[in-house]
Amino acid sequence: MKTILSTSLPTAGPSLFSFEPSHSRIKVSLHNLVDQLLIGLQPLAMRRDNVVVNGIPEGICFLAEEHLLAYVLWNLMSAVINSKQNECIYVQTLVDDERTFVGVKDAGTYLYRSLAPEFRKLQHAAEQIGASIDLHNDHNGNANIVLAMSNRRLAV
Repeated sequence: MKTILSTSLPTAGPSLFSFEPSHSRIKVSLHNLVDQLLIGLQPLAMRRDNVVVNGIPEGICFLAEEHLLAYVLWNLMSAVINSKQNECIYVQTLVDDERTFVGVKDAGTYLYRSLAPEFRKLQHAAEQIGASIDLHNDHNGNANIVLAMSNRRLAV
């Protein structure tokens, strides 16, 4: 697997990057947020003859700055929708011991062209929510985009 673009999780210690809830961090349902974003992205998906499926389970919630998380997810999903034509696009999650991954498999061969103008802003926003953005090529040459977030922010 070859990484094309990547951000890393913040390396600052707890005193510099607090995971404690602040007044701007609220409990955000990942499934509901993606549903809301897909309503706004539906016209773009229809123009490109794409169908977008929210495959995120309803129980996954994070303590996060909702606007920053929405900004990152909106830009990643709109870039994928814009780079695909006549496709079924799945937004999915994978949870391991340390992180939750929100990703789109086979996001498009030239996805990096759509992301390039905004990538620094997206990278900075992802870091502010304790996340990273990775774009990988798999062995079939498909581009896969992933937003990885620390499970330390999982909310019950």
